[in-house]
Amino acid sequence: MRRKPADFDEAFFERFYGDPATRVADTGDAERVAGLIAGIVRYVELPVRRILDAGCGVGMLREPLLAHFPKARYDGLEYSAYLCRRHGWIEGSLADYAPKVPYDLVVCHDVLQYLEDATAARAIRNLARLSRGALYLSVLTRRDWAQAADQSRTDRTVHLRTADWYRRRLRLGFRHVGAGVHVARSLEPILWELEQPWR
Repeated sequence: MRRKPADFDEAFFERFYGDPATRVADTGDAERVAGLIAGIVRYVELPVRRILDAGCGVGMLREPLLAHFPKARYDGLEYSAYLCRRHGWIEGSLADYAPKVPYDLVVCHDVLQYLEDATAARAIRNLARLSRGALYLSVLTRRDWAQAADQSRTDRTVHLRTADWYRRRLRLGFRHVGAGVHVARSLEPILWELEQPWR
């Protein structure tokens, strides 16, 4: 199933982000995610002046990220024409967005499951071009759907893939430093052995 920009309309965002009875995340979740990202990025000493929130949705991460990186510029990239009109985000697809200058930090939170396999693979290759520093990636996997997701609040019109499907593609451009944070392959942050992800 191929999702169109019109699928991500006002009703979609009201259900999953607006209505407290059905929303999947709130500002508290965004603050915790931003704190996690900032803690790891600071620990590996990556400067952040430019942030791309790829698939930014209603922009819940904007303020928390800027609170941690107050000198940074935040750009929101969004596929939904409705949200771009409403919030002024950059309208486009993660698979082919090509700014002139890469970003220090790219956040891709729960986006790739909406893309078909070929488009998701292109988007992951593009993430390596978009980030010269860090990438935070969170995506719903087949195992997450079965074992962790609240299925009454989580959109089920998605492509469920294995974590290994993502890891194989991410390894080409990134090294994982933990908790969903990756750094560009060209960087080699110093981490003690037990701070590194277990294999």
